[in-house]
Amino acid sequence: VDEADKAPLEVVCILKGLLEDGHMILSDGRRLETLSESERLNPPPDVIPIHPNFRAVVLANRAGYPFLGNDFFGECGDVFSCHVVDNPDQTSEIELLRSYAPDVPDHTL
Repeated sequence: VDEADKAPLEVVCILKGLLEDGHMILSDGRRLETLSESERLNPPPDVIPIHPNFRAVVLANRAGYPFLGNDFFGECGDVFSCHVVDNPDQTSEIELLRSYAPDVPDHTL
């Protein structure tokens, strides 16, 4: 999930429930649920089993200016193993861009 900080708060809360509690009710009445191995063999018709290896990678900007999204970390930070990734320095960005566009002049990069 990219840009989770731009999602409406009600969507963030539903995502948190899915990841924290292992279940989510869909609008048609079916449910996504974490089931035991024996339950996964014959789930009820209204249940969609969540794969035991299911993982979520969620990207969100830091709260506040200039991003102005929701405080995703404040709402869901306790559910995730959070890692801050800083922007690369200018030299690294140029090197990355050059690897994708080797024929573009340096002044354009």
